[in-house]
Amino acid sequence: MISGAVRAHLFFKEEDMESFKQMVDNYLSEASRLWAARNEGSSLLDSMTKAIDEVIKIRECDIYSYNPDSDGDPFLEKGAIWSVNFFFYNRKLKRVVSFRCCCTSKFAGDDFLAGALSDGEEEDALIDMDI
Repeated sequence: MISGAVRAHLFFKEEDMESFKQMVDNYLSEASRLWAARNEGSSLLDSMTKAIDEVIKIRECDIYSYNPDSDGDPFLEKGAIWSVNFFFYNRKLKRVVSFRCCCTSKFAGDDFLAGALSDGEEEDALIDMDI
């Protein structure tokens, strides 16, 4: 039997702020561009870290990532392509902030999945899909 402490280490990896920034750069680059265009050039990363910092004081946090395989992820949504999970833990304040980002297929909506497509319709639907 695996103890709780050992089991937690199978699912959580200690990270640093640089890992979080790199995740935003890698996974949210398009969202960051759209954010800057709509918010007078402000940075999505700066806005997110400022909001998190107001609640938990990032500089005082231990940062963990949660990256299970897709079959064992209890948080994975229907139609999800990928997900990233970070936890910011401030021992002094005894607070945890969970940051989760997930990309879902634009075809994951109930309307698309509920209707059966013919072979030709399925091919047409996938033409504009970014893979």
